[in-house]
Amino acid sequence: MTFLRKMFEQIRSWFKLAEVGQSRSSITNPLQWALVIIGGLMLLAHLFGLPSWIVAALLFVLLGVSVIFIYTYLHFMHKSPDVLRSEHYHLSKMVIERGLVGDSLHGLIEESQQGAEPLKLEGGKK
Repeated sequence: MTFLRKMFEQIRSWFKLAEVGQSRSSITNPLQWALVIIGGLMLLAHLFGLPSWIVAALLFVLLGVSVIFIYTYLHFMHKSPDVLRSEHYHLSKMVIERGLVGDSLHGLIEESQQGAEPLKLEGGKK
């Protein structure tokens, strides 16, 4: 019983590691989820004693997705590193580039405007 509980806790911690906040994350997030799902399927196939060719096929798919993940990461690391960052990073960068000041509680205004009506940010945690 304690083995199953520890295994369940370990799987739950993997899902927590795979989750990146409440916003959309980087461009590689779907590939990361595919790696976790295929790895879990491999583990379950081995634990339930499925034929070895099924485990081997899942391993082949896992290796393929791993190669695609590594290629995607390296490609975007050189071409456009910003897409590897979270959506929150992109929004913060846009605000800085446009010269807006403020926050999500009081709104955003341009630095040059004094006493202007603030622009309200949408979203956030509810």
